[in-house]
Amino acid sequence: MNVEPSIDPASYDSEGEFPFATGDYLLHLLAIIALFRDSTLDARLRPLGLNVSRYRAMAVLNRFGACTMTEVAKFTGVDRTTLTRVADQLVAAGWAERLSEAKDRRQVLLQFTEKGREVFAEAVKILLDVNAHLVAGVPEEARRGAAKVLMQVVENLAPSPLVRNGIIHFSREGLGSAKE
Repeated sequence: MNVEPSIDPASYDSEGEFPFATGDYLLHLLAIIALFRDSTLDARLRPLGLNVSRYRAMAVLNRFGACTMTEVAKFTGVDRTTLTRVADQLVAAGWAERLSEAKDRRQVLLQFTEKGREVFAEAVKILLDVNAHLVAGVPEEARRGAAKVLMQVVENLAPSPLVRNGIIHFSREGLGSAKE
């Protein structure tokens, strides 16, 4: 017996251009793109001894210098337990080191080593190549339009204006105190 799948009327594209409502379809595509991109990046970064999680942590260190684990967790979207494992891997590889602040020895900072900077520079080349491939054929104006749409999605999703600004502008100021 063949059963036709039902279409939820709440997720129906009235113009018939997309398989379901445009908002739902947009978020579906974002999720799939993220999965495929991460899988591609993992494969391309593997020869360097990296994966996407390690790369993202390194990107935060590259942007901001020494960071607390909380800062790295917030910028990468990785939970603290997983991030501790990522940090352990970066330190074991000699790409980062842990430091403690003199005023509060419980506060641990993660910082790049020179070796880490060298590996990261190679990883950036790979990332830029993958990104260029993903947006090939998409005009600059469309890319900017898509970025603006996604900024609005972040604004709708972020728990506060400060967090929203931290994410959109990739800045420390919006992500709260480093001591969290």
